[in-house]
Amino acid sequence: MSLEASIQSLISRLETVTSRLEDVEKKVAAGASHSSLPASSSNTPASSGSGGSDHPSVRAYDDLVSQYVHQYVELSAKIAPEVKQQAELFQKAIESQRKMIILATQAKKPSDADLQAIIKPTSDLMQEITSLRDKQRTSKFFNNLSTVSEGVGALGWVVVSPTPGPHVGDMRGGSEFYSNRILKDFKDKDQTQVDWVKAYNGFLKELQTYIKNFHTTGLTWNANGGDAKTLAQSGASSAPAPAKAPTPAPSATTTTSTSAPKPDITNVFSAISKGTDVTSSLKKVTDDMKTKNRKPEERSSVVTADSSKKPAVEKSEGPAKAVSKPPKLALEGNKWVVEYQKNNREIKIAETETRQTVYIYKCEGSTIQIVGKINTIIVDDCKKTAVVFENVISGIEIVNSTALEVQVIGKVPSIAVDKTSGLQLFLSKETLDSEIITSKSSDVNVLIPGKKEGDDPIELPLPYQFKTLIKNDTLVTNTVEHV
Repeated sequence: MSLEASIQSLISRLETVTSRLEDVEKKVAAGASHSSLPASSSNTPASSGSGGSDHPSVRAYDDLVSQYVHQYVELSAKIAPEVKQQAELFQKAIESQRKMIILATQAKKPSDADLQAIIKPTSDLMQEITSLRDKQRTSKFFNNLSTVSEGVGALGWVVVSPTPGPHVGDMRGGSEFYSNRILKDFKDKDQTQVDWVKAYNGFLKELQTYIKNFHTTGLTWNANGGDAKTLAQSGASSAPAPAKAPTPAPSATTTTSTSAPKPDITNVFSAISKGTDVTSSLKKVTDDMKTKNRKPEERSSVVTADSSKKPAVEKSEGPAKAVSKPPKLALEGNKWVVEYQKNNREIKIAETETRQTVYIYKCEGSTIQIVGKINTIIVDDCKKTAVVFENVISGIEIVNSTALEVQVIGKVPSIAVDKTSGLQLFLSKETLDSEIITSKSSDVNVLIPGKKEGDDPIELPLPYQFKTLIKNDTLVTNTVEHV
């Protein structure tokens, strides 16, 4: 963390303390340290206990936000307008979650239906954050937007039981897939980007510690408190957040709404709030089921709603999106965009330059051939598609795809595979020293040339099952071998 960022974080924490002291001074001056409480919750006297913004769990949450989130928002404003806009939405989601934590200190645990209504403001903001990323796929800062959209699902911990901490860890893992790219690209080049990653990842990491200390098995509610729905409607939990370091205030322009149909993320919270019952309807994953992959709008959370509950929505939204987008093959600046191609096996990009990239998105049953040398290839959310290319300077990234065939004719130094199932990776002799990185993927096979000319390719499956043991206070992990 830079010296400037450290000083800014210290100033922010001092302002937080000053704000709390001013609140105490006002209460003492008004002589209302006790009498003011019933006035704000006359219908629910049980809630006028030790809850509210002075509760230890709320103060700890404020410290966490002050230390990491404020810095993340400030740094986002320095990177790009779209990153700033997403950060402002994230800050709003944090403020919304703070209100819910305050509410939990004042109220009894609500019913599942009331809980969904209470969490809706936060889930709507989470949906906006993910929607913003999906609209900016051609952005130069797509990795920043993806880091946040993949990690924002961590805010769903408030309805996870009995393991909210590990849920945050899962979200953090998906987020770091993209933040590691940022560190790789900007290390020793742009300290703002490095500090941005540290601030956001630091929040997710310490959020897990915070949950462990105050909400180990789920959001802690006040057993002697009032009715959560009544308190939420009366605004009893809307205590102002402590003063923070100067940041651009979220404005109406940041709360964008889209006309395109988007999934209601409250379904995610509905499933999460079941706790251990959320896995009761799961079935063993067989080979014919592995081609089912998450859609882009579902990436904001690892825990997804049971598809059997809303079959009509699932069946109607998918085809509608496929029909509404025409096929696209175009050069936009230095980026070749290949989108929504279906059953087209004659796509060829021949006029290439070393500074250009190729972005392949939502293609199905198609073949894309790339001639010459380019900088980067990204294959995102494709199905039953083949990609054949000659030489790549940086690397190829394959994300959220199923049943792919990728063939390297020349050379590529790095191959990254994330959330992909059923990949056949054909390597040339020049590519045998390439680095292959996989994450949350299965059925990935690497085929290398035979030892002699004319020999069949040698097929090597990449392991995706691991066994971990604890030995001498350290973790020892090995691949699982099937006899």
